[in-house]
This record gives sequence, structure tokens and C-alpha cells, in this order.
Amino acid sequence: MIPHTGLLRRRLEAALVLLAAQIIDGRNVQRSGVVSRRDNNDMGYMAEQLEGIADRIKRQYP
Repeated sequence: MIPHTGLLRRRLEAALVLLAAQIIDGRNVQRSGVVSRRDNNDMGYMAEQLEGIADRIKRQYP
């Protein structure tokens, strides 16, 4: 049985958003000569927000 294309699209979009969150969160380091502390903190917050968005996409925004 072939899953509904809307389901596949939601899963793919959610996976891409989670990938972005992982990339941003992976830049989060204790001390960095390239990224300021404020930007570092902002990236951690953004990663959390993206994870929440991905979850809502998967659930069709209940």
C-alpha cells in the first residue's frame, strides 16, 4: 500500500527542518573564536524552535 503523498511530504519537510536544527545545534560550542556568545546562545534557541516546528509538521499542526 502506498502512503498518502501528504504524509510523505510532511515527513520529508520535518526531516529537513530537523537536519537544519542539528546543523545549528552542532555549532553550539562552549568557547569559539568565530561565533560570539550571544549568537551561540541564539543558535541553541533556534535549534529548539526548529525541533518544535518539525514535530508540529509531522502531526499536521493539531
